[in-house]
Amino acid sequence: MIQIWSENDRHSRQSPTVEKARDYVITGILFPCDEEQPIKRVEVDAENIETIQGIVGGTFEAFNFDNPPASILANDEAMLWSLPYNLRATVLLWQHAKGLRGRVYISGDAILTGAPSRSGRTKSVPPQLIELLCETEKYGVEFLHHPDGPWSRKAVEFTDWLEAYNYAIIHEETFATVRSARVIGA
Repeated sequence: MIQIWSENDRHSRQSPTVEKARDYVITGILFPCDEEQPIKRVEVDAENIETIQGIVGGTFEAFNFDNPPASILANDEAMLWSLPYNLRATVLLWQHAKGLRGRVYISGDAILTGAPSRSGRTKSVPPQLIELLCETEKYGVEFLHHPDGPWSRKAVEFTDWLEAYNYAIIHEETFATVRSARVIGA
């Protein structure tokens, strides 16, 4: 709880207005490295470093997406501690931060958040990623062959977002005519 003094409270000598400190609580998506455990939406106090360190098992590093504005927070000493490989967080990172593809591997539990604000505060994960990863039942993949579009969709549907993301990455890496790929709800 935080106390907020309004202008009226100061002049009237009344007790301050009390509000719950929810300004710093953000929505994230937890990616356990154990693939038997589902990913899940979580509420995190983004101003409490210890909370995030507890989730990722130590000090952490942020890996920023190109699009949409989001970041994966993961243990920055994962390799030193031989934490298990996190396939789901790595595949998601590779699709949304193509410059890191094949160069960065996530190990240990990770949390997806929004990108930091200009002042450096972590924001909630974008709603479109919550919807896509936590609420969608069928997935499709669209491809961009020319810089000016249009996006074209393959007739293949997936029931698992990870399979759809892998399909997108494989096609981007394999076919020279594919400039970009994106996973969408089907």
